[in-house]
Amino acid sequence: MKIKNGRRVNYRTMNVVALIAGGLGIAFQFMPDGGILSFMVSVGALGGLIGGNKDYEERDRQQLKHSYKIAYEWLLLAIMAVYAFILISKWLTNMEGAVVFLNSHWPSLIISIMCLLMGIAGLYRTRSEGST
Repeated sequence: MKIKNGRRVNYRTMNVVALIAGGLGIAFQFMPDGGILSFMVSVGALGGLIGGNKDYEERDRQQLKHSYKIAYEWLLLAIMAVYAFILISKWLTNMEGAVVFLNSHWPSLIISIMCLLMGIAGLYRTRSEGST
């Protein structure tokens, strides 16, 4: 029995999927009980992006490694900004709802933002290297 090899998903396509999944993951946070759905969509996209690296070309593997660095730097900056927002909001009583939302949804927000950042970093890297 001969199995036909179909189209393989490439790195650029997975970056677009990660970008869309990250945006949807953040949007799902605002739905009632959308945290689990957000987490699953984002983890699935990140897993596909990272786990498919054995099928990528060598150049795409190198771009994926560089995307990690960019995404984690921006994630650290985003977490520090949210932490500063939480500290400042102690003096502003009208921001209490936003702080409660951030505190109750932080695991799925972080994975959704990571998915979004990996997609952006990957697309930026492929676009900048494609133009040179």
